[in-house]
Amino acid sequence: MNFYLIDPKKLNPIEGHRIERVNWLSEKILSEGYWSKPIAIAKEHNLVMDGHHRLESSLKLGLIRVPCFIFSYKEINIYSLRDGIEVNYEIIIKNFLESKIFPYKTVKHELPNQKFKPIILKQLS
Repeated sequence: MNFYLIDPKKLNPIEGHRIERVNWLSEKILSEGYWSKPIAIAKEHNLVMDGHHRLESSLKLGLIRVPCFIFSYKEINIYSLRDGIEVNYEIIIKNFLESKIFPYKTVKHELPNQKFKPIILKQLS
């Protein structure tokens, strides 16, 4: 599958993140000097399916583009990791349109495995 380089400011999170993880990941990216895993997004509204911490790290690092795999919610199975919180495509879109996000680690997307060769960080700046 091809990946696309997209401005991280154009990506829309659907759930929260942990700042400690963002700080750790940002330091890891800087020290290694490369980006090792694309962010998975939905073509519907550029919603982040997987990679909320990578998104926040890219914004913190001031990157102007990040590698992304693009999927459609029509081809991805989703479910909730939290008892009592229902998730489905309609709820995700409704939340996005109302500027609401789910709590950290709520939505699970079953994504196909994708091959990716890491990109040198300066290619993303």
